Amino acid sequence: MGIVGLPDAAVRESAERVRTAIRNAGFTWPRSRLTVNLAPADLRKEGPVYDLPIAAGVLACSGRLRSEADGGRRLEAWPMAGELALDGSVRPVKGIVALAELAARTGAEGLVVAAASAEEVRLVSDLPVVGIEHLQDLARFLDGEEPASTFQPESKLRAPVVMAPITVDLAEVRGQSNAKRAIEIAAVGRHNVLLIGPPGCGKTLLARALADLLPPLERAEAIEYQTIRAAAGLPFELDRFHRPPFRSPHHTCSPAALVGGGSTPRPGEVSLAHHGVLMLDELPEFSKASIDALREPLEDGVVTVSRVAGSTCFPARSIVVGAMNVTRDGGNVSEYSGAAARRYLGRIGRPILDRFDLHVPMTPLPIRRFLERPGTATTTVVRKRVRLAREFGALRGSGPNASLAGTTLEEACGMSQAVLENLVSMVEELGLSARAFDRIRRLARSIADLDEAVVIQPHHLVEAVSFRILDRN
Repeated sequence: MGIVGLPDAAVRESAERVRTAIRNAGFTWPRSRLTVNLAPADLRKEGPVYDLPIAAGVLACSGRLRSEADGGRRLEAWPMAGELALDGSVRPVKGIVALAELAARTGAEGLVVAAASAEEVRLVSDLPVVGIEHLQDLARFLDGEEPASTFQPESKLRAPVVMAPITVDLAEVRGQSNAKRAIEIAAVGRHNVLLIGPPGCGKTLLARALADLLPPLERAEAIEYQTIRAAAGLPFELDRFHRPPFRSPHHTCSPAALVGGGSTPRPGEVSLAHHGVLMLDELPEFSKASIDALREPLEDGVVTVSRVAGSTCFPARSIVVGAMNVTRDGGNVSEYSGAAARRYLGRIGRPILDRFDLHVPMTPLPIRRFLERPGTATTTVVRKRVRLAREFGALRGSGPNASLAGTTLEEACGMSQAVLENLVSMVEELGLSARAFDRIRRLARSIADLDEAVVIQPHHLVEAVSFRILDRN
């Protein structure tokens, strides 16, 4: 048996797995040369996912399976995937969520997968799912028999979505009221945040608390995120299906690991944080190439990886939380205008700093604050405010506030002429850029949503301007 169509080593080896599995399952191997054509021929094929459909094709061409006219099932109507063991048993493979999405788009009657993968496919697909454990089960099903697992039970996705457990409660974070307010605004409008302060002031803690403020993922969002994980070769996460992701790569990671890449492009950390939070701790310590690679995902919410064979586009719409010390050796926030602080900020660069909507200075916490009782603004309370603000903003139908642009921005950020002139005066006085002007309006829109105000008021703009401390003259 020969396999053509740019197969990798794992696909080429499937010839031996399929031949041995078919014989050990009690079927006769055809006495002729077989050619397996994996179309399209110019796209590289990877992994053991093709074992099961190749075996089905061999059984069909050898006359072992009934034709559709004789009561059998049409192979083209049932996409299948699975790895074959030498004894004919079927093992699960990665990327099964993407197969379910493909089957839904192409109008398939259902899917055939390994029994161990049936539950996760049922979770994301409305099509009938057949879970098989052995090659003989596949032959019986394709011959027209009805296995017990072909029915579609009520999916767990139809049940009410339970809020994710809280990992960091805001009430346990002493002080830092300004930073807490900032992450609440960020959660409402999906704004990027830059936390600046000495070591130990709670930057990482607040970034994790931000992930708890986000509402559970909707069905389409959860499926999209699991598809990204499948493309990265990561397993399906059933217990975290609705939970927004939180990713925190080390500052030594390469640009390809951060934004995606490789000879066969795979998604990076910014895509694995899609619909969630990407924490970049010690942001200035990342390499210059890694920081510069963040420009496209921070601005457009996508990553395009281009190679000679073609381009691949990965979604990367997450809330990016950057954390940094005032200087490389620490230091107080009062020193952030010093020469050492300016040099440290210079490692990030103005184009990246401009893409953070909120610049939040943080101060070290006096030890005596730990003698006080926890605050009343718990994560549960703040999460409810975030949910109500998002529902209020959703009535406009304009999408997340951080993505507003053009006509949509003008329509969503309604304000009186006097308020608009006041904003222009502040921007001119502080020497802010046109990009900062738009970001201030988006921030003010999120703050107004928290107050359920249709029109942006002056105090909303004042608070929004207060979070733009790094791009002033």
